[in-house]
Amino acid sequence: MGIQWFNAKERAGQASFYNNNITLNTIASVPFESAYRVQVGIDENKQVVIEPLSKERVERGDLDEYNLLEIQFRKNYSRICSTALLSKIGDALGIVFSKDAIRYETEWDEKSNLLIIHMTQEGRPHERH
Repeated sequence: MGIQWFNAKERAGQASFYNNNITLNTIASVPFESAYRVQVGIDENKQVVIEPLSKERVERGDLDEYNLLEIQFRKNYSRICSTALLSKIGDALGIVFSKDAIRYETEWDEKSNLLIIHMTQEGRPHERH
């Protein structure tokens, strides 16, 4: 008899977009635990990508300082705060973000060291409990 065991802690990574921040759930935050700063961009597939950067990488001085963003950590999430960033992402993708979150699934790409946020999937409004 084959048994499939379920891991109650296993969840998908999610990013919630507001008009002034991107909030990553615990799973999506894992690759950023030791990040000093992050860079956020959009790839050719119209997916938002986030790259963790070490302090050593930032201090080399070859990155545009205006592209470097802080990431704040809490017990169950991490957050990148920037109204200007969210406005630029919204303009580039034709999305209007507000104070109500829109959630998207995430995927960690180990090969490129990037968190990919699947913006081409239908975003789901945040359910309030």
